[in-house]
Amino acid sequence: MAKQRKAKKPNCIDILNCLSDLNHSDVEVYQVLKNDGICDVEHVAKKLNRERSTIYRSLQRLSKSGLCVKKTKTLSKGGYYHVYSCNELNHVKERMRSCIDEWYDHMEQTLNKK
Repeated sequence: MAKQRKAKKPNCIDILNCLSDLNHSDVEVYQVLKNDGICDVEHVAKKLNRERSTIYRSLQRLSKSGLCVKKTKTLSKGGYYHVYSCNELNHVKERMRSCIDEWYDHMEQTLNKK
């Protein structure tokens, strides 16, 4: 008889990865935003010792998934830059619940097909 493995209980980061198609780097960027508050790309890149382009791609995915918010700041001598922050926790939780509900509905329909 085959021995069954006990499934690991997922934590919030596991659920985020699953629901939002985020990679490990994206989650690390999210954690910096969560811990440091409002950040620009340069700050996150230095903190994680990564290229700015890599951080920018992660921030785009996080913004698209609704986990972070991008705001444009204007420089006094002209030009602009972007800063990022985590979305409100309640918003993130609601987004996660919505994704889980959609996934569940899809699985239910798949299983009920004849």
